[in-house]
Amino acid sequence: MVNVSFFYARESVMPEFEKWEFGCLRWCEFASGLGIERITTENLDLDRYAWGFSEEYTHTPERLMDGRELAGYHLMIKNGKVSGGPFIPQKCLDLPGFHAVVDWALIAHSSYLPFNTVGYLERGNAQVKLRRELKEIGIGDGKWSLESGLKTDKKPPRCRACGSEGHDRVDCPVWPPGIGEALGNNPDHRWRLKRSPELEGFPETEWGVPIFSDMNEDQKTAFKKLLGH
Repeated sequence: MVNVSFFYARESVMPEFEKWEFGCLRWCEFASGLGIERITTENLDLDRYAWGFSEEYTHTPERLMDGRELAGYHLMIKNGKVSGGPFIPQKCLDLPGFHAVVDWALIAHSSYLPFNTVGYLERGNAQVKLRRELKEIGIGDGKWSLESGLKTDKKPPRCRACGSEGHDRVDCPVWPPGIGEALGNNPDHRWRLKRSPELEGFPETEWGVPIFSDMNEDQKTAFKKLLGH
């Protein structure tokens, strides 16, 4: 675990639009540090929470690993303290919250500043389409981890934070009241990541989501290799 002071928190105000590639060590350090900073700034009663957040990026290019066995990061609140870092401990995974494992190539170019909601529906719907197409060829289960929050009908979901119909907002274990709002309190909507050469040349939406159905056969073969197939 690390304390927010470890993470040069002021780098959350970066002058450059593009600083790191998605999934690299510095990006994961920055993302966890930003999350700690956001939660700490809100002055929440952390004793109320037992919550974890983790994202693991599988099949991340070796050149971005920096000697790590796993690419990703975590945040957690336990015993009244918030912590995090560019790794994912089991004690974080044991906590209720948001935990996702996703192939690097699926989201690297569509990811913005961490916890940013800009283009959320456009990116999310494109991710759902991508996963449906991959499932048709035997890759993945066809689901997007944030799919439940993409409802566009007139009736709002029971929980507006995670889109679940199984609980009210006040009881949400994924984004507890106060935590989701703290992480989403980000006025900076600028693009923050460098593009990765492994993904250049593939068809993608204006939000950077790969369009598998528009790929030619050679591109499909190359893209599947990025997913470990």
